[in-house]
Amino acid sequence: MTIDPQTAYQVPDVLPDPWEVLRGTKWPALETACGSGAKVPRVLVRLLDEDLTVPETREALDGLEPVRHQNTIYGATPATALFVAALLAHRAPRRAGAADGVDVQLLNWLADVAHDFDDACVAAGDRYFNGRYLDGYPAMVAIRALRPVLHRAVEPFLDDPDAAVRDTALAAALALAEHPALAPHRDDLAARARRLLLTGDTRWRRWQALDALTAWGHDTTGLARPGDDNRSPCTTTQSPDADFADHPPF
Repeated sequence: MTIDPQTAYQVPDVLPDPWEVLRGTKWPALETACGSGAKVPRVLVRLLDEDLTVPETREALDGLEPVRHQNTIYGATPATALFVAALLAHRAPRRAGAADGVDVQLLNWLADVAHDFDDACVAAGDRYFNGRYLDGYPAMVAIRALRPVLHRAVEPFLDDPDAAVRDTALAAALALAEHPALAPHRDDLAARARRLLLTGDTRWRRWQALDALTAWGHDTTGLARPGDDNRSPCTTTQSPDADFADHPPF
């Protein structure tokens, strides 16, 4: 299915209400790994429960696997990411300055998705598609255009009292800040990345921080630990509409 990004996706100036995203998106017209996105709203509406628990949140987010199966961006992924970002902003008044377990689950999902469409994944795709990876891949183009508005949902968590929350928010922000409009945020994020590398022990968060610092031209001497470069390769190297007979994905 090919979706025209000019008509299927819109980039809002501000984070919308999550109900607006849910009701205003033509989900059946957007693809997932399982076909149509018609069932996605059934999962998202569960996340709108004001009394949502952490296990319920985890179960609902597991139900979103078809929108990012094998770390791939599908037609329904941009709207889903926008919904999760909008939901985080909607929940903000109840946080009273600190994230709860539900927020952490939502934030972690958004951070993981942000690394499914980062510059490294596009560069990997370009190597297989002769520099034309984004051609005919409107879903990837659309979600990358959303980076500034997604960042608005992540930014309030960068100073959360809980270190795990801050690290998760930072992981998302580092990927999102590759957007040119977010370049003014990079110095602050680089300082936060250095602090994470001095204190953090989570391997994938460490190499995400190292990658960002390196990409932005910062000296990382003395910040890396043995094993920081042990990672799985980016698997987002294909467009769902690509002809793999001519362009093998691996």
